[in-house]
Amino acid sequence: MLGPWPASLYTRRSRGDPPLLQLVLAFAVGAAAAAFGAWLVTRRRLKRARAAERRARTAERMAAIGAMTGGLAHEIKNPLSGIRGAAQLLETVVGDEDRALTRLITDETDRIVSLVDRMEVFSDERPINRTPVNIHVVLDHVKAIAKNGFASRIKIIEEYDPSLPPVYANRDQLVQVFLNLVKNAAEAIGSSPNGEIRLSTAFRPGIRLSVPGTQDRVSLPLEFCVHDNGAGVAADLLPILFDPFITTKPNGSGLGLALVAKIVGEHGGVIECDSSPRGTTFRILMPAWKGEADNDTDGGIR
Repeated sequence: MLGPWPASLYTRRSRGDPPLLQLVLAFAVGAAAAAFGAWLVTRRRLKRARAAERRARTAERMAAIGAMTGGLAHEIKNPLSGIRGAAQLLETVVGDEDRALTRLITDETDRIVSLVDRMEVFSDERPINRTPVNIHVVLDHVKAIAKNGFASRIKIIEEYDPSLPPVYANRDQLVQVFLNLVKNAAEAIGSSPNGEIRLSTAFRPGIRLSVPGTQDRVSLPLEFCVHDNGAGVAADLLPILFDPFITTKPNGSGLGLALVAKIVGEHGGVIECDSSPRGTTFRILMPAWKGEADNDTDGGIR
């Protein structure tokens, strides 16, 4: 006996053959690796399935908000314009002490009108004007805005795949999406002296997701990420992060990420969020432009 196993396990059966124990261990390691790989794939599929269910629920909520807003917008904004006009007239006849109150009325009516205007976006069902877009040009534009404004003191790192094909999208809406995400990242970092935002792009040809309500699976090989090393998102907020009116900001409307999810969804993509106390990553997966095939599917570039 050599150790806990018989000596025969340590010896070669014939010249050139490995010991039987080596074969057994190799088989065990291979089986364990295969089992772990299958578990990992299943876990990822379950995670994406739950994310798809959340996206479907969010889309339903946004559609309901859009329908409600479309019917109520004029009913809300018309009396508000009357209130604002009356407050402006009062401001010309009241004393200095009361003038602050009339200005408060006009400021608050403006704020409500702005909120209603933002909510009206959810009822907009007009076709999207799309063209092949170089995502790196979009990200460079967003970075320039950020560095000259809200992220002037934050390091922004670029990790781009230069061979990435175009995305068939509306450029202005993509700017809106990434500007919102980068601004959220800057706010999460706050005044931290070591704050970093990383913008990355990659081609993931193996990513295919199911279309809710059908048996179809679509390929979403373009991956765009915005990562920050801020404090992260609370775990209880992650499942509802893209729902309307969800916010942790004192003066936030909770419509920014909901609008981001709406725009990405209308482009045939999905958005995911992974967060921990060490940082947050927003990941957008979108289809690549297929040339004339996309134009024919859409009835031409709209």
